[in-house]
Amino acid sequence: MRKPRFPLLLLLSLSLPVWLTPRALAGDIDQDDAIRLREAGEILPLESILTKAREHHDGKVIGVELERERDSFIYEIKMLDNNGVLWEMKINAKDGLVLEEEQDD
Repeated sequence: MRKPRFPLLLLLSLSLPVWLTPRALAGDIDQDDAIRLREAGEILPLESILTKAREHHDGKVIGVELERERDSFIYEIKMLDNNGVLWEMKINAKDGLVLEEEQDD
């Protein structure tokens, strides 16, 4: 006869960090999660990330998303540069390293 696994699952879920909500596990990070991650030192402030983005493309930020990808938190930034070109950038939220940048159609 198999024993129920519920106690093990409950124990594992209680051992997760408080800021790691089910949304964060799924990839979507909301504003409350982002604040907790920032306060815990897990991610840089958005202002720092936007400074890094503007070092690559000067222009207007038109979209920002914070997502969990594998074991990292990634900011996806959409910018409209001064020449009217739309750029999408992925920036590591922990260290500000630009991981990807491409023109978006």
